[in-house]
Amino acid sequence: MPKPNPSSQFVRADHGAAAPQPRRRISHAKATPGLAEVAGAARVSTASASRALTRPELVSESMRARVLDAVAALGYVANPAARSLSTRRPDLVGAVLRTPTDPIALQMLEAAEGALVAHGIGVLLRIACAAVPEAACARALAARGVSGVVFIGGAIAPETTLWSPGRAVPYIGCGQPPGLDGAAAAGETFQRRGRALVEQYLIQLGHRRIGAIGLRREEGAAQKAPRQNAVVIDLEVDDLDDGDAVRTATRLLVQSQVTAIVAASDVAAAAALGECQALSLAVPHQISVVGWGDSGLARCLHPMLTSVRIQARASGRSAAEYLVAAMAGREFVWRDLPPKLVIRESTGPGVD
Repeated sequence: MPKPNPSSQFVRADHGAAAPQPRRRISHAKATPGLAEVAGAARVSTASASRALTRPELVSESMRARVLDAVAALGYVANPAARSLSTRRPDLVGAVLRTPTDPIALQMLEAAEGALVAHGIGVLLRIACAAVPEAACARALAARGVSGVVFIGGAIAPETTLWSPGRAVPYIGCGQPPGLDGAAAAGETFQRRGRALVEQYLIQLGHRRIGAIGLRREEGAAQKAPRQNAVVIDLEVDDLDDGDAVRTATRLLVQSQVTAIVAASDVAAAAALGECQALSLAVPHQISVVGWGDSGLARCLHPMLTSVRIQARASGRSAAEYLVAAMAGREFVWRDLPPKLVIRESTGPGVD
């Protein structure tokens, strides 16, 4: 039986009653005044009113005083999103999150938001799902006037042809280095690199039929690496936290006679592991299971879970710093953050 070659990419782990709802009060407040009302009250054009508020050095003192008096009288409050859209100031970035319950994705989001806030940039969050995919979220964010978009966790950055921002909007996926055109390089993601790493390891162990459980992607967004010396069966679910869907996928893969299952999250891997045990399959003697993220859950299962470890916080910070540089027109040196495979008890030699 072939043995896996030692590699710095592989890490051997040490063992070790609802409350009543309040009634809503109907508001009869007047609509919030806009810039056009301010301009009318000050007897200037809308463009002049905008310049008086955003570039006061370009207008006379008397004009600026009239505009400020109109603002005070009307109670006008500027809309940050609209201001970002009209002036393209880099003060608002959109974030698309596909897996909001994944602790690894939340680490990415936390680090990215922290880095952006340190630069005085706000974050507008959208949650992607099968019904509202990443491209739809990106289009909605672009319409709100964000100056950049970051895709986090299971959210893969779609090609601009899929979401057509309509203007130059830099975007990046966590763990997805930018391409030559400043956009995210398709396919060079943590997901693809991690899958290739896992499949390499399992093939070295002698597995020739491998099953994979991942998120369902919109058409044209999936990026699968070529495989050699193995048959890989891909099944997709709408939600990796849906235990019933993952267990159903696991049963289908077992019926297809796979000898290893790779799940796109540790939570999904835990459900797959439990289903294998419910089918009286010994892990790893009869079937191997691999997770994703190397979360604390991986060390709490029995057997402990082999999982792909990624530098979540570092990738979140790098994605944010790339956007800051791109929005300012500066070059950015991308730091490679390769995933590693942490080998535990849930993987073993392939079974014929």
